[in-house]
Parts: sequence; C-alpha cells; structure tokens
Amino acid sequence: MSIQLFLIRHGQSVGNAGFRTLDHRTMPLTDLGRKEADELADSWEDTPDVIFMSPFQRAVDTALPTIRRFPNARIQFSDDLKEFTYLSPATCVNSTKEERRPRVDAYWKKCDPTYVDGADAESFKQLADRTHHFVEVIRSFPNWTTVFAFSHMLCITCIRSWIEHPELSLEERMRTFREYPFINNTECLRFEL
Repeated sequence: MSIQLFLIRHGQSVGNAGFRTLDHRTMPLTDLGRKEADELADSWEDTPDVIFMSPFQRAVDTALPTIRRFPNARIQFSDDLKEFTYLSPATCVNSTKEERRPRVDAYWKKCDPTYVDGADAESFKQLADRTHHFVEVIRSFPNWTTVFAFSHMLCITCIRSWIEHPELSLEERMRTFREYPFINNTECLRFEL
C-alpha cells in the first residue's frame, strides 16, 4: 500500500511580506497568511492519518486550522521539517530578505555542502541528512495512508529532491537545488511513497 505525502508550505509570514524580522523561529504569519491557512484547511479532500509540522511558529500557525478540522489525526512536531537556516541567525536580526540577498547569493555561489556560516546555522549536508531521515521515517510506517507535513520552502525542496532524485550525490543535490520551482505560501506538493 502506498503513502500519500502532502508537503505544505506555511502561509505568508512577515518575512515573506518583506518586513524586518527578529527571530527566524518565531516569525509570525501576516493577516493574509492566517487567511491562507484557514482557506487551506477548508479545502482538504483527503483525511490525514498524521499531521507533521515544523516547530517554527509560521508552520505551526498554518497547521492549526487543519489540526482543528481533523481532530482524530495524530499530531507530530518534527525538527526534520524546520527551515534550512544556512545564514547565521545572529547576523540576520532586524533585517529584511532584500538586505540579506547578497549573502544568500554568495552562499549558493560558494556551493560547499559542508560550509557552516556561523553559530546556529547548518550546512547543506545537515539539511540533506535530516530531510532524507524524514522521508525514511514516513516510509517506515506502512499503516499510514495519508500524511500532511507543514514545513518551509527550502526544506520541502530538499525532501522533493530526495523523492524525485535519490541517486544524486550531495554535491549534485546542492548544485541543482535552486533549479526547483518556487513554492508559494500554502502551496501543497503531493507525492506517493
């Protein structure tokens, strides 16, 4: 029996909207993001066995209306689903995404899967390892038929790369990573495992 995995990006956050942010973990949704989360919850045709979510606030707040809609689903936080923090958070406090853009571009141009930018940052290898772990966890529960996972764009992209291209080396996975399509807020990608 196959498992239907739904990977869902969180609703619009204040960071997505271009505002200055203080903490990447507690960044809230905007009013639009909360509306998107409510509309998503109302749109589901499938009933989940389990709802996974990143512990970051914007993912939790996006998942809550869906959790309320499906009170019998098992609820599980997963650090595997947190956003890829590749720039040291201490160096990003009170900045906008546009202000971070030169550092973002430099990080991806460097294309070093083991590079760690500073305290509380992680390497691309760490992202790849934890997203691969998440896929293996889902595959290890054959009694689940439908899984919802609320996460973030870069994390979802890495999970997608494992599902669609498990044969890639770490270097190839990083080099091709930014070629994947942009994932909109509350967009859902569906995979059969």
